[in-house]
Amino acid sequence: MVRSGIRSYLDAVRQQLSEAPASWLAFAALLAWMFGLYWSDLFVARVSTAQFDFLQLRALWLAVEAGTLLVACACVRFVSERSLPIAVGAGTCLFAGTVLVLFAPADAASDALRVAGVALTGFGSAVLLVLQGIGFARKGPKPLLINVALALLVASVFDSVLLYLSPDLQPMIVSLLPVICVVLLAVSTRSGTGASSAPPSGSGDPSAAPSGSAASDTAPSGFGASPNRAIAIRVVALPLVVGLAYGLMQRLTGDAYTSGAAEVNIATIVSFFLSAVFIALAALFFDSRKLIKLVCFVAIPIIGIAFVMLPLFSDAGEAAQAICIIGFNSFYFMVWALWAGDQGGLALPKRFILGLFVLVGAESLGSLIGIQVVTAVRDSGSTLAVVSLVVVYLLLMAGIFSFDRSGGAREEQAQRSIAASDDPGASGLLAGTDAAALDGWAKRFGLSARETEVFELLAKGRNRVYISKTLFISDNTTRTHMKNVYRKLGVHSQQELIDLLEGKRAGEAAE
Repeated sequence: MVRSGIRSYLDAVRQQLSEAPASWLAFAALLAWMFGLYWSDLFVARVSTAQFDFLQLRALWLAVEAGTLLVACACVRFVSERSLPIAVGAGTCLFAGTVLVLFAPADAASDALRVAGVALTGFGSAVLLVLQGIGFARKGPKPLLINVALALLVASVFDSVLLYLSPDLQPMIVSLLPVICVVLLAVSTRSGTGASSAPPSGSGDPSAAPSGSAASDTAPSGFGASPNRAIAIRVVALPLVVGLAYGLMQRLTGDAYTSGAAEVNIATIVSFFLSAVFIALAALFFDSRKLIKLVCFVAIPIIGIAFVMLPLFSDAGEAAQAICIIGFNSFYFMVWALWAGDQGGLALPKRFILGLFVLVGAESLGSLIGIQVVTAVRDSGSTLAVVSLVVVYLLLMAGIFSFDRSGGAREEQAQRSIAASDDPGASGLLAGTDAAALDGWAKRFGLSARETEVFELLAKGRNRVYISKTLFISDNTTRTHMKNVYRKLGVHSQQELIDLLEGKRAGEAAE
């Protein structure tokens, strides 16, 4: 079972490497740009102005990103329909803003130009982030995680090389990264792997999930069962708490960025790399019903550990910051997988942009709150301990509450399935495709993990082509799994399998 899971994971990775390299390379270029301009100390002197320091300008960048995302929430249909022209416009703004930030004259009269450049980068980076994120999310949670992990790995390698370039060459390379990102996005869109390539609702594609269905095949559990509750928790509550915590941490460890220490840059790059490892492991052991556990009990505690370190080890600001980056990056991208899986319509873009707005806006707000906290911390060491304890408590409570609500949503789904099976007018196939019930049948017939996934899709009427695309496995592998499922269930076709499930459900109801 484990060997089969690893083999299918490697197949999915190979597929992304061969079929969609431009999409994740474009994302790698955007991540590398973010590191060069705002996540390292390479350009602290260039970015700072007479009125604002580096961290304040970064907070402005995040605030503009949040404002852009808020507007995108209201214009989601326009963004989805014209992704390529919007990407070109956003890339142009990002390039122009980067040039203003890095090459404006170093005098007080040019401060307004530099601030305008920061605002332009906030707009451009937010739009490109939305377009690339939605493109990944439309592929499903597992390929999303694979694409993000690949992009983080490439960005880590590129940033490592960037550190060893001459100081005159570094800003030129960073300013060209937005251009590279947009070119790669255009290539991915033309090749059918970009954000605009997903089949629209009602397109007639037989492999597309129908718009308005109760729950997508690849949607994380909980969305179909209790959409309002799941969206409130996973799209608003969790990102809000974690974003606030990360923004506050950036302010509390802000001296690391302005100290000019090369160790900070290396620690940040290592953090990117380790984040990629965590996300790759999440993709390897991906289970949409268990991803919330990974988010709540892995990524969030890592951020909590960073806050615990602050009052205990006063000289470990750089280490605490690196640990927090690992936790936040892991959370940031794994929570994207909780928003993914909707195959049609505007439900996914709306959910994705809303969640990203909450996450980025909370990070900006946390940075602003941190200004007041830093002032208090300087006067009292005990204040830092209190702040850290409060943040750790909120993080843990958010994780526990989210996990508990997720479990409650699954229970509600199971209860509705039981009610549907007791209703003589209920559709047999619809009642028979409840995930919890299918899991029970799969265990009863001794299906492996991959066979269970194939079995669930077969029970929902999906064809072989759709199953191959959804699970990112070859057609031959899908055929093999289907044969194994039919053999273990004692049937010879998909229709016989569905008839068996309907008969079994009727038999259980009679008992």
